[in-house]
Amino acid sequence: MAVLANTRLYVPRPGALVNRYGLFDVANGPLDLVPHARSGGLEYQSAVCALPTGYEIECPAPAEAKSFTSGGASLITADPFVVRSDLECAPVGLDDAQLRQWLLERLRAGEQATVERIFSEGTFGANPSLQGATDLGTAVSVAQAIGDLEAWLYARYGLPGVLHVPATAAAHFVNGGGLVRDGRLWKTAMGTAISFGNYANTSPAGVAAAAGHAWVYITGQVTVWRAPDSDVFTTPLPAALDRTTNQVYGQAEREYAVSYECFAAAIDATLFTL
Repeated sequence: MAVLANTRLYVPRPGALVNRYGLFDVANGPLDLVPHARSGGLEYQSAVCALPTGYEIECPAPAEAKSFTSGGASLITADPFVVRSDLECAPVGLDDAQLRQWLLERLRAGEQATVERIFSEGTFGANPSLQGATDLGTAVSVAQAIGDLEAWLYARYGLPGVLHVPATAAAHFVNGGGLVRDGRLWKTAMGTAISFGNYANTSPAGVAAAAGHAWVYITGQVTVWRAPDSDVFTTPLPAALDRTTNQVYGQAEREYAVSYECFAAAIDATLFTL
């Protein structure tokens, strides 16, 4: 049967905007990024960047001085960056509400992937990032990569950390890493949360992984802040319309800040053949 010309019924986009699994699942937040922090960044103090020590009990215990070597609380900082979606379309039948809806849908659908890439590369002013993490060398398997990274982090940090795994290695880690499912989260046997995402798959010096390898990172706990939906800027229709081309050029912008606590390390994991 032939389709009647120009008779298709316009309907709303089906399906909910549910982000795929990734950084936003394993991080604290996203928390609201308050207006001042959207330009100046934020900071907080954490006292968890060192492990307790021990000492031997003697009988009778001498009155000896104890040494203090772990220092004070650590200052954790996060510099802001902007995630932007844009849209070019014809203005026919378009109003302000429809333009804002489309821009917000495009932003919400893809912003996690953009944040993962920016956080891994340290671009657009994002600081801290995964760049500059301690390089632990090469692991012969994903299981060794997990073990070496966890041994390194948990020798100096007592809370559950986060593994950052590029999408190219996700199936390898699920099949060869001894992972467990905890609700929506993937975790290791030690309870380290795993973010599979749009990471750059580069070394701490920014060098791309070789074929059959993946750069995997571990950090202390991650927190994401972002401007709330009500504060997301979208171009109003009159300002978005270019009358010389009769096209609408709109954009939506949201400020973000991402931090991790205390430590970060990376390892070059050798991937097995699936």
